Amino acid sequence: MSSDRDKEAYVWIWLPDETEPVVAGRLEADNGHILFNYGKSYLERVRDTKPAIAIYEPELPLKPGVLPLPEGLSMPGCIRDAAPDAWGRRVIINKKLGLKGVGTDTASLDELTYLLESGSDRIGALDFQRSPTEYVPRFAYNVNMEELIDSAERVEKGVPLTLELDQALFHGSSIGGARPKALVQNEGKKYIAKFSSSADLYSVVKAEFIAMHLAALAGLNVAPVRSCLAKRFPLESRIF
Repeated sequence: MSSDRDKEAYVWIWLPDETEPVVAGRLEADNGHILFNYGKSYLERVRDTKPAIAIYEPELPLKPGVLPLPEGLSMPGCIRDAAPDAWGRRVIINKKLGLKGVGTDTASLDELTYLLESGSDRIGALDFQRSPTEYVPRFAYNVNMEELIDSAERVEKGVPLTLELDQALFHGSSIGGARPKALVQNEGKKYIAKFSSSADLYSVVKAEFIAMHLAALAGLNVAPVRSCLAKRFPLESRIF
C-alpha cells in the first residue's frame, strides 16, 4: 500500500533491443530533494560488458554513489520528465482523494508518489517500482469510449470512479500533457485517446485533429489520427 509521502522508489529501465526491464538504481527523498544513485548490479553490467546505458549522461552519468543534482533542481530533470504532468496528476489525486481532492494543489502529493502511482506504460524506457527485485507493471483495463469520456469529466469534478474506469484513466497518467487523455489498446496497437475539457472555449480536440491532418498534407512527419465520432460506440468499433 502506498503512502502520501513515499520515501524511495526504484528506477527500472528497458535497455536497447531488450524486452524485459532491469533495475537501474534508486531514488530517495531527502529534505525536499530527490536523489539518485545507480545500483551495484547495474554498474557491474558495464564491468561484465553487458548492455548498460546512462539514463541521461549529462545529469546521471554511470558513476557509483549518490549523484549531485544540477544547480537549481530538486530532482534530476530526466526523472521529472518521466513523471505525469497536470492531467495525470489530477487523475492520481482523484484516485487517492476523490471528492476531497477537488481544488487540491497538485503539490499536495510528492514527486515519488506521482512516479509510483502513475501507469507503467509511459512514453520512454523507464518505470518506477517499490521493489528492486520484482517488476510488477501497473496496467489498465480497456473500457468503451463513452465511459472514458464520462470518467474524464468526473475526474475534473473530483467524483470517485469505478475500479475499471479508474484503471482505464490511470493508464494515461504516465504520459505528459495538461489535457484529458487515456492510453487504450485495440487489435495489438496502442493509441492515445484525447477528450474535451469542461473548461474548453472551443473544440480543442477537433482543432488538433484538423491541425494534424493539415500538417500531414503539408508533408510533415506526424502521427496518424482518427476521430471517434460517436460516444455510444465501444472502442472496438471506433478507433480514433
